[in-house]
Amino acid sequence: MLPGYRLLRKTSLILHALWSPFQNRMTSTKSQLLSFQNRLMTLIQECRCEGTPPSGSSLFIPEDTFNELALSLACLQYQSNPYLRGYLDRFHSPPTLWSHWKEIPGIPTHVFKAYDWTCLEENERLRVFHSSGTTGEKNSRHWHSHDSLKLYEASLLQWARQHRPWAGDRLPFVHGVFLTPPPHQVPHSSLVHMFDTLARTCTASTTHQFVGEVGKDGMWQLPLREVAESLQRQTQAICLFGTAFLYVMLMDYLQEKSMTLSLPKGSLVFETGGYKGQTRALSKADFDRAVTKTLGVEPQNILGEYGMSELSSQAYPIQQQPGTAHAEPWRFHFPPWARHRILCPEKGHAVNIGETGMIQIIDLANVWSSMSVLTEDLALEHGRSFQWVGRATGAELRGCSLSTDHFT
Repeated sequence: MLPGYRLLRKTSLILHALWSPFQNRMTSTKSQLLSFQNRLMTLIQECRCEGTPPSGSSLFIPEDTFNELALSLACLQYQSNPYLRGYLDRFHSPPTLWSHWKEIPGIPTHVFKAYDWTCLEENERLRVFHSSGTTGEKNSRHWHSHDSLKLYEASLLQWARQHRPWAGDRLPFVHGVFLTPPPHQVPHSSLVHMFDTLARTCTASTTHQFVGEVGKDGMWQLPLREVAESLQRQTQAICLFGTAFLYVMLMDYLQEKSMTLSLPKGSLVFETGGYKGQTRALSKADFDRAVTKTLGVEPQNILGEYGMSELSSQAYPIQQQPGTAHAEPWRFHFPPWARHRILCPEKGHAVNIGETGMIQIIDLANVWSSMSVLTEDLALEHGRSFQWVGRATGAELRGCSLSTDHFT
């Protein structure tokens, strides 16, 4: 046997001996993550009311159960994500030393732009969702497998059915119009995947269509004349789904053409996704007034949602009390398998009720990425809910003291 061959064989055996325990440990962790997902999936599907939760939802998970699940998932993600493990070892402590989910640090969304922040191996990554971001921004990446997409959709549907316009499986409209491009044109949009999931689960008596397009510059747009004329022909209640900037495009066109629509009684407007720097931004009050003036939809039938490509769960507005001014900002709440915290950007501690800070979200449905996400959004703390205020400034982001260098 040649000396060089013996050296190569010896080196190979040493590397195999070093790799095998790590590989076995990773295989074991993957199996535990899948077991965790199956347990969570069952919990989500069987989640029912226990008493009357403060949020007013009919779904409820006890705090001690949520705490146990969060700490268990934190340990599994620590073992399977080397970036997370290196960051916690360097700047915090391992999850085994934590006793409450509020000790879990938030992972800034900009980290999703710099790294493949996932527990999935490359051959397991079936889909990736990109953040839309503001114009010119680098996109975040949230990887999904077949299993994680099933969990994403289970979380989405169970929570959506608690809120308007779904109200269970009873839909108050006969036709859904999605202003976004169809899924095949934007396969990396988590928002459109959400819309498509909702559309596919509508009752047989409800029809739907996607009317948006992707322009030559890659931006979303609307065939405005065709959409306006189609809406004019509607004779039964419909629900429009879209981003704020697509609504502004449509309403600006209607005003430019001196057109006002009067959508059939009971029609709804569902807005999410923000403005992304593509149109002027409107306050909620101005947005509501414009919708009522140009589309003929009353403020109480204007609905909303808060979500992100980096999350697997969404937040919906708490049902407003009778007599409340509907132009007031929405107060969002997440499903029982997620929690929010509003943090002081400079100190990192939770703010008091009525104070403003950055939103941290603990989402148990993010089994395969990061259960704890520190957003770049500011919100007003309301305890069980939060009021979105806007995007954080550069100074506020720097106050978080976390750059991508912390994760290398």
